[in-house]
Amino acid sequence: MIGGIILLTILFAGHYIPVTLSLLLLVVITWMALLSYSGFLATILISGLSFLIPFGILAYRNWNGIGMLHLGPAVSSELSLELSVLFSMIFGAAIWVRAILRSKKAGFDEVVGAINLYAWIATIYGCLYTVISRLNPHAFLFHDTLIQALSQDQMRHNFNELFYFSFVTQTTVGYGDILPISHFARSLAVSQAMIGQFYVAVVLTYILNLWISDLKKPGTPNGVSKD
Repeated sequence: MIGGIILLTILFAGHYIPVTLSLLLLVVITWMALLSYSGFLATILISGLSFLIPFGILAYRNWNGIGMLHLGPAVSSELSLELSVLFSMIFGAAIWVRAILRSKKAGFDEVVGAINLYAWIATIYGCLYTVISRLNPHAFLFHDTLIQALSQDQMRHNFNELFYFSFVTQTTVGYGDILPISHFARSLAVSQAMIGQFYVAVVLTYILNLWISDLKKPGTPNGVSKD
């Protein structure tokens, strides 16, 4: 529940929160989930290594990314933090989905958890889009009406903007204010749209059916006894 509230806070108040703070809040959410499902050691290994390895590589390359694009220490730290959130969330989503599909019964907490996982998947793609946009400045096109306080370059590197784009893509709304241009960005957008529809049709429906079945059983708090 707390994780879902934090994700919604980032979604609604993203423009008023510094990008680094948004990413740190995502790290907190990730740690909460990983500590529950996989333990402390796995959490440290996944989150720590996925931050230190890219940060170390960028430092060794004098803060130059792919194609010798100079990032600098601050941007490199943000990029490494985004990768840490990304890999930690991918790992967490895998074990979370497995736990959900192995469930034989579901209550309110499980239903809320399944809804939170839907937002979790959108966050994973938001991190992916941000990393791609940092490495390829022409991966996304932003509509002119969006570029007011921020420059085109700043918009491409803004996690909060691509976090919004991720939700729009996953729900297949497709407003068209942010467009994937590169082949890889388009491929990811298509895969997210497919996963989003599959998740609602299969995983969320499975959990809701379990919950409804439990409610109908005699003796359950909200159930109706056949007697």
